[in-house]
Amino acid sequence: MKEIKLILGLFTFVTIYSCNSKILKDDSKFHGMWSLDKIESFDSLANRWADASSWVGWNGYILYDGQGHMGVHLTPKGYKEFNTTKNIDSLNHDELVALTKFYKSNFVYFSDYTLTDSTIEHKRLSATEPQNWGKSLIRDFKFNQDTLILTAHEIIARQKLRLRWIKLK
Repeated sequence: MKEIKLILGLFTFVTIYSCNSKILKDDSKFHGMWSLDKIESFDSLANRWADASSWVGWNGYILYDGQGHMGVHLTPKGYKEFNTTKNIDSLNHDELVALTKFYKSNFVYFSDYTLTDSTIEHKRLSATEPQNWGKSLIRDFKFNQDTLILTAHEIIARQKLRLRWIKLK
């Protein structure tokens, strides 16, 4: 009799938990490759989103594979044209510092993701910054036709930011 009560109790718990779960099963809208359209910051005085001037010219891609994995790469303006052909041994201290800062300015990570209501959590598996490995990022998401809008929960460079992505065909 105790075993039946235990089984019924576990069944009830699992049923209640699964009914209350907010994890979404259908992530098909995310599947595929997206190109960065623009980065916007929230202007609290005007109570609106506007182009983030310090982020103008950034490029990037985000890819959702449809199996719970994603990758993103963001690069600042001029990153693609940066001269990396110089022999590192010929660079002086200031040039090495500039090179290091510039390489560090790009943003890459790969992660597992889960959807919950109107948020997506990226559980980073690897990243350009080693201290970010294993850490999660949470983004609010919204779709507007072929545009995916991801709004960061954390403050980035003292700004509340959102990134607008256009679906590639």
